[in-house]
Amino acid sequence: MLLPRIAAAALIVAGAVLAPVPALAATSPDEPDLQQQIDAVLAEFPGGTQTAPNEVSWQDGTVVLTLANDEQVAARSVGSCATGTHCVYSGSGLSGSKLTFSTCSTQSVAPLGAPVASIANARSVVVRAYNSIGVVGSVSANSSANTGSWGVTKVGC
Repeated sequence: MLLPRIAAAALIVAGAVLAPVPALAATSPDEPDLQQQIDAVLAEFPGGTQTAPNEVSWQDGTVVLTLANDEQVAARSVGSCATGTHCVYSGSGLSGSKLTFSTCSTQSVAPLGAPVASIANARSVVVRAYNSIGVVGSVSANSSANTGSWGVTKVGC
């Protein structure tokens, strides 16, 4: 049956990610380079094929392991909102005037000079939107939302 084979392969891949690989010769003591990680996974779990610089697949691509380094796990820019910040916009879809925050403390959006119509979150945490009563919405890490009806007066994480 295909389902048990996929489940078994998924467990093998999970073990590859979670288990230490003692034979790994790292270029630095803490972080081996990506190709060394791929080589170690293929040695530990044969039958896989390297399909990208950071990817190994098994069973004709039905099970795929994608390795990420610390830089890939970090927040990424969202639209014109730079990595590590969150932004509010006067227009929907991250358009119009923009106010950028590089701190997570709750801040007023009044300097925007217009109602907040959208929010971008290029951080690795959740950004919350507030009105005069309390939290009216949130934006997950590395995403955005239209907020026209929220009545946002402050944002923070």
